[in-house]
Amino acid sequence: MDSSQTETRQRTAWHTLEGEQVLADLASDATAGLTPDRAADLLAERGLNELTAQERDPAWRMFVAQFNDFMIWVLMAAAIFSAIEGQMPEAIAIGAILLLNGVLGFVQEYRAEQALEALQQMSAPTATVIRGSREIEVPSAEVVPGDLIVLEAGDRVPADARLIEVGALRMEEAALTGESVPVRKSVDALDDEDLSLGDRTNVVFAGTSVAVGHGLAVVTETGQTTEMGRIADLLAAQEDEKTPLQLELKTVGKRIAIIVLVIATAVFVVGVWQAWTLIDRPSPAVALAEESFRSSLTVALLIAISLAVAAIPEGLPAIVTVSLSLGVRKMASHNAIVRKLHAVETLGSTTFICSDKTGTLTRNEMTVRRLVVGTDVVDVTPDDCLEAHDHMPSAEDRELLFDIAASANDARFTADGELVGDPTETALIDAARKLEMEHVRHKRVGEVPFDSDRKRMTTVHDIEGSHVAYMKGGADVVLDLCSSALVRGETAPMTDVLHEQISAVNTELASSGYRTLAFAWRELGAGESAESEDIERDMVYVGIMGLLDPPRREVKVAIEESHSAGIEVAMVTGDHALTARAIGAEIGLLEGKKVITGRDLESMTDDDLYDTVEDIRIFARVNPEHKLRIVDALKRRGHVVAMTGDGVNDAPALKKADIGVAMGQIGTDVSREAADMVLADDNFATIIEAVREGRVVFDNLRKFILFLLSCNMSEVLIIFTTALLFPVPALLPLQILWINLVTDGLPALALGVDPGDPNVMKHKPRSAEESILTPRRQAQVLWQGALITLAALGVYLGAYWGWIAIDAPGHLQTMLFTSIVLAQLIHAFNFRSETRTVFSFESLKNKWLLIAFGGSVVLQMVVIYMPFMQRVFKTQPLGIHDWMAVVIAAIVPTIFIDITKIVLARKRGLRT
Repeated sequence: MDSSQTETRQRTAWHTLEGEQVLADLASDATAGLTPDRAADLLAERGLNELTAQERDPAWRMFVAQFNDFMIWVLMAAAIFSAIEGQMPEAIAIGAILLLNGVLGFVQEYRAEQALEALQQMSAPTATVIRGSREIEVPSAEVVPGDLIVLEAGDRVPADARLIEVGALRMEEAALTGESVPVRKSVDALDDEDLSLGDRTNVVFAGTSVAVGHGLAVVTETGQTTEMGRIADLLAAQEDEKTPLQLELKTVGKRIAIIVLVIATAVFVVGVWQAWTLIDRPSPAVALAEESFRSSLTVALLIAISLAVAAIPEGLPAIVTVSLSLGVRKMASHNAIVRKLHAVETLGSTTFICSDKTGTLTRNEMTVRRLVVGTDVVDVTPDDCLEAHDHMPSAEDRELLFDIAASANDARFTADGELVGDPTETALIDAARKLEMEHVRHKRVGEVPFDSDRKRMTTVHDIEGSHVAYMKGGADVVLDLCSSALVRGETAPMTDVLHEQISAVNTELASSGYRTLAFAWRELGAGESAESEDIERDMVYVGIMGLLDPPRREVKVAIEESHSAGIEVAMVTGDHALTARAIGAEIGLLEGKKVITGRDLESMTDDDLYDTVEDIRIFARVNPEHKLRIVDALKRRGHVVAMTGDGVNDAPALKKADIGVAMGQIGTDVSREAADMVLADDNFATIIEAVREGRVVFDNLRKFILFLLSCNMSEVLIIFTTALLFPVPALLPLQILWINLVTDGLPALALGVDPGDPNVMKHKPRSAEESILTPRRQAQVLWQGALITLAALGVYLGAYWGWIAIDAPGHLQTMLFTSIVLAQLIHAFNFRSETRTVFSFESLKNKWLLIAFGGSVVLQMVVIYMPFMQRVFKTQPLGIHDWMAVVIAAIVPTIFIDITKIVLARKRGLRT
């Protein structure tokens, strides 16, 4: 199909045309359908009724792309040079780290892009069509515009189609439109071209299914031009955006790598020059240098590699991944399943939540919430109790109302006791059961069935030998068929005044978002047919029931908590504005803010929406494009947006939002695959718990990132300083890798699971623009790293100048190596709190940090005293005097850092 044809057919408002006109435009026939030859020609012209598959990179290219990072290139170069120089342990260790990070990134990315595949699986495998006057079954991919499709209960619709015949047809469209109950369909043409999908009652859509009834429809759109195809296009157009943490880690890594290259080059040049001009010095360093290095190039290159390894936090990506994974595991225990690791961090900075209504804010079950018995109004509380507004009607009147509701009802109980049927009808029986109403489902002997034109159903029952008619339907229709009314136990004439009074109550209910049904009855006379519409006269009005999908009990509290945390919440739903407003008012969502519909959005420019979006709390009757515009406007406003959804129509917006949240119970596979997080319990309150955990995770990420960078800073300063002053590498590359991955890595992981601040939801979200490495944090990394450096250099210089006895090659390096390890292990406790001293009881509350400290000390002992490890790491055993110097060097910087931290906290007015 060429683009002009596509654009022309997309502009056709099929729902505004009469059925005969649609058939004529598509050259089809209301009884014969298309001829087989014509269908074959159209299939060749239009193409298969399938969604276009999204092109994806091959797996090998996705894997190679994981190594497209400047910091990784520097590490790869360091590994190659280490291998060339015979430093195989260093080369193998660096290579293993790079491979691990590459595999983790590949697996995450490979699993992330499955949304369109899930979308394609929603299409029906086969369809029943009429071709050449014959009813046949064909693969749904071969359905073409003009085909007549036969629809029966349970069928999935293969393509968009205009209805030309219906028989009590109701469609399940929640996955596409967000409509919470099956939609009644008709064949009447509609006047408005701009109706939302949920209001196009004469059209059925690909991917939806028949709830009850049957119908005949002529296919108008197939494949990519269907509403499902349009959503697929929107979904494919959304690009994955990097989270703030991902962007910052990439930026920090690049800066570190560039600085490393500059410094390493300078050190390399100085090292070569020093080696060539080396003269005799009265120091053990000369012998150590002559014994340890073969040439000037080897010396300089080894020092440069050491510097690169020291500066780059090799373990940081892996520790971030592990920390986020632990956060994911904790969230899963609270019913929040995170599909993309970095979404955990983004959750903590969420400022605006756009929530679907049905099943998320509400329970996704129609419930009777108000009764009108005669003229008396009674509320049904969430605890299933009755509260009268003025006068409580008699039990007899209430029981009659529920008798009618239960008998004029097609819902039924299965063999295992499950109540099944239309959600509205099951709600009527469920209400009687919960309210412990005495009601009887009388034997049915006849009926006048419901249809969309009559808007009512009447059933006839045999009650003690008499035939009684029970009627259920729209209040306006039922009241017009009543000549009397049951009011407080008495049957009174249906006067104009009484009619208006009851109608006013019904109008008030409808305007408050309730779905209303009226009920009436009368005893039939002898000879009256049990299945004739003639019996629907002179009825006795009994009452009205108002139904609503009620909010979850915990939602109101969750919204209050989100507001106290500086997070705004808006409802974005495909449901009607009145229904949405009623729920919004009940859960405290409105607070004087606006309610607008999809039609209002259509009349607004993007700039208009940008100006007003923060003042709107309910978006009702919206389409997929509207949701994308809402997300875009909020993001332009600087918000970090979480969008919830369960239907196919939600998938593009879920993917575009900073955090896409899908429903695990009622959600479609499409929405779940497009989302970053899935709610196992479909509960809005779970989102707030996830935000809380996201904030804790981010705080912990900041702790261990600053810890690792300050530790690496100390290593860089030591390597750089000693490289300029001495011809001996202060630390070997493998020793630095050991520090970065093991003795630093274990405490960093422990900080990643640090207990959260109990007041974490009492402050506003951090800005998405706020960097972890603010100028204050950069200064913190620098001065803390410098303190550790000075203390460790004291040990190094003391040994180098002979103040501390060294008795074998490698002794000097071992003392410095161990001093840094111990200093950094103790330094980890500084990050437990920014306001409390490291020597307080607070430091002992993280048991994992205590275990990490003990484990790292033991591992360092193994490196120092086990012969095999001594050969690998070039270490020598330390004596008691050596350990005294090492411990002093480790504790002194911690004391200074602790004092400085407390002074700065008090200066900023923080409690210590």
